[in-house]
Amino acid sequence: MPVRWMSATATDQGPRRVMADAAAAYRNRANGHRAWSVADGIGDDYEPAYAARSAARISAQAATRGGAAYGIATARRLLQYEYEGAPRGQAGDAVMVTALPFPDAAGGGFDIAWVGDCRAYTVRGGALYQETDDHTQGAAMRQSATAWSREIAPGYDHVVTRSVVRDTEIASVRITGPVERLLLCSDGVSKVLPAGVVAEILTGTRCAARAARALVAAARSCPSARDNIAVTVLTPGHGRQHAR
Repeated sequence: MPVRWMSATATDQGPRRVMADAAAAYRNRANGHRAWSVADGIGDDYEPAYAARSAARISAQAATRGGAAYGIATARRLLQYEYEGAPRGQAGDAVMVTALPFPDAAGGGFDIAWVGDCRAYTVRGGALYQETDDHTQGAAMRQSATAWSREIAPGYDHVVTRSVVRDTEIASVRITGPVERLLLCSDGVSKVLPAGVVAEILTGTRCAARAARALVAAARSCPSARDNIAVTVLTPGHGRQHAR
């Protein structure tokens, strides 16, 4: 029987002035393909929020036609066109992750693409896997040969090196075989929750909506949680669930 993915999204503005995280889902009626995106606007202002909402919506729609990386590339092209000629500091930008499932005939799995530090996690065989790597200055410094760079790297984790609007490489990965859960999230979750907590929540319930709400609640309860939060959880099943 073909796998049908249930999805649930939960968001939380937190103490930020503007909700600049966004999530989108799209089903292409022509070919039946579905895709999901989570985006995080760069900055606590209205233009980053607009860029994130637009990028998430555009990428999810385009991904159903040409794949996850094509979705982000389409969002980039349209936002670059919209912001062409905008005064310095008045063009919004975002980081994001987009995913869509492979057909069952292809063996299952997901096509995932991203720029920046939004993440994708899967649960496979009961174990949690981080499928994306962060495009940040801090992540790059952790690969440095000097101990000093590695020591101060956490202070640069907020400096992203790839984004939707900038002409930077779009990373992608293809996960083949059965997937038990998929999580797309902004760094409002990944920066504060240890992998063990994420794994416990994702494997602790079959309900995508409960898992999404639990992730937001766990992240918001952390003393260091001051960012916007957006999560989308996918689980095999029937129908669709929502969480807010």
